[in-house]
Amino acid sequence: MSRIDHLFAAARRENRRSLMPFIVAGYPGLDATEMFLDGLEEAGASMAEVGFPFSDPIADGPVIAAAMHHTLTQGLTIDTILATVARVRSSTNLGLIAMVSYSIVHRRGSETFIRELAEAGFDGLIIPDIDLAAADTLLPAIDAADLSFAMLVAPTTLPDRLKAIVQRCRGFIYLLARTGLTGASGDMPDLTDRVSEIRQLSDLPIAAGFGISTAEQVRSATASCDAAIVGSALVDHMQADANSAASGLAFVQMLATGLRGS
Repeated sequence: MSRIDHLFAAARRENRRSLMPFIVAGYPGLDATEMFLDGLEEAGASMAEVGFPFSDPIADGPVIAAAMHHTLTQGLTIDTILATVARVRSSTNLGLIAMVSYSIVHRRGSETFIRELAEAGFDGLIIPDIDLAAADTLLPAIDAADLSFAMLVAPTTLPDRLKAIVQRCRGFIYLLARTGLTGASGDMPDLTDRVSEIRQLSDLPIAAGFGISTAEQVRSATASCDAAIVGSALVDHMQADANSAASGLAFVQMLATGLRGS
């Protein structure tokens, strides 16, 4: 079992829900990334998604796209991200999940990249733009490295494709709360029916993301899901200033209040 499996299993035994923040690696600087990851457990998170900056993000809204552009102009590399995570790994039990475009995985060499993720201390990965055939080629290496692998389920995903997606997931399933681009939103859709449909196909934990930005929305999402993912709103808090890590951690603490009573 991966660390992600253990974390979700423990949460289910204790009837807890989980908070899974998303950050852009290296934004606004690698020091901030390291400090933030090191403090997330105490702030109330169980896992974190670490986004690998990409020059052509597909589903990311303006906040995350701008953060990725900033890090790339500062010369961030895959090697520096891996080294940063490796430094943090020994000081936290946080589940660390790489969010990365398939083009990066393919360019690096799929098996090589998966091995590097595991060696650096990542516990799983999400490749939001991967198709089913490409996922099948990666799964043997993912399983050999004991990593989680979550694929995305959209509100518009049809039943046959939904079944194919959940069969390929390891660790958890990523449920998009809404269609469109990432970004904070004022409303939170009712996910109950979609979650029920997924649970008929798999007993894997379900993490909901896209547009979750407040403690109330975290509470709403985790009423039916096992975890809530918060990205754009958090990245927006981590502005390019000396207090970015502290600001981000304070925001996560506030969001974690939404887990209580879920």
